[in-house]
Amino acid sequence: MLGLVRLWPRISGQHLPWSLIWPVARPLVAAGLELAFLLSAPIALAFVQGTAAPREAGVRSWQSSLLAVCGTLVILGGPTFAISSWLDGRGSAPGQLATELVASARERCTESGPRTQVVVPVLSFAWECEAGRAPLLLGRAPLGQQATFRAAAITLSDDLKRITLEGFTLSFPMSTLHVQVHARQAALRGLPPWGRSRKIPIGFRVGLFALSAGFSAFAVTRLVNSYPWLPGWARSLLGGGVSGCLYLAWAWLERREPHGLTYLVLPLAGLFGASAEVLFLWTAGRLRAR
Repeated sequence: MLGLVRLWPRISGQHLPWSLIWPVARPLVAAGLELAFLLSAPIALAFVQGTAAPREAGVRSWQSSLLAVCGTLVILGGPTFAISSWLDGRGSAPGQLATELVASARERCTESGPRTQVVVPVLSFAWECEAGRAPLLLGRAPLGQQATFRAAAITLSDDLKRITLEGFTLSFPMSTLHVQVHARQAALRGLPPWGRSRKIPIGFRVGLFALSAGFSAFAVTRLVNSYPWLPGWARSLLGGGVSGCLYLAWAWLERREPHGLTYLVLPLAGLFGASAEVLFLWTAGRLRAR
C-alpha cells in the first residue's frame, strides 16, 4: 500500500505503458511484502491470542508461545521472501532504470529546434531544450509548491537514496522576494530508497527481519498471556504498538547507510515497544487494583 502511495502520483495522468510501470513498481512491491511480514507477525499473534484463547486458559508456557512464533514466521516468512526475491532479484536496480529514463529523455532533446520540454516519465523531471544551449533539467524542489530547480546534469544512486546535481540552481519565493541559490554541485541524501537495498545480502535481510519479527512477536505473546483481564481488542492493540516501533526503526534505518551493530536497532525497537507496554500495563493494573 505504501508503495502504491509513492508510485501513483508519478504515473497518474501520464498514460504510461505497463512495460514501463511494472519494472518501476516491482521493487516497491517486493519491499512492501517484506515490510508487511515484519509488521504483521506481532499483530497476528496478538490477535490470535486475544480472540481465540479464552481468559480461563491462564498463562501459557513459554514453550507453546515459542512454537507459535516459529510457526508464524515460517508460514508468513517463507512465501514472502520467496516472492520478494523473485520480484526484485533480477533486472536493473531502480537507480539504473531511472538513469536510463533520464538519458533517454535527454537524447530526445534537440538543441537546434524551438524551445520545448521533454518530460522524464515516472521521475517528474523534464529536460528544457532550446536552440544554441545545452539541455537543462527542470523539477520541483521539496520546499513548497512554488520551489523549483534547474541542473545541467543529474546522478542517481542505485537505490535512489542519493541524488547529485551538477550546475544546480534552486528558486523559491520568500515574502516579496524571489530567491535563487546557485551551486556547482548539490547532493540530496537520506531519501527513502526505491524498494529494497541491494547492498544488504538476502540472507542477512531474511535473518534480520525474522529475528526482529520473532523477538517482537514472542514478547507480545508473553505479554498478552500475562494479562488475562485485557479484552480482546486491547490485546490486538498491543501487537500494533510493537509493530509501530518496528516500522519507525526500519524507516530510520533505510534512510541511512547502517553498518554492523547499527542493524540491532530493529530488533531492539520491538523489544523497547513491548517493554513500554509492560510498564503501561503494570501501571494500569495497579490503578485497577485500587
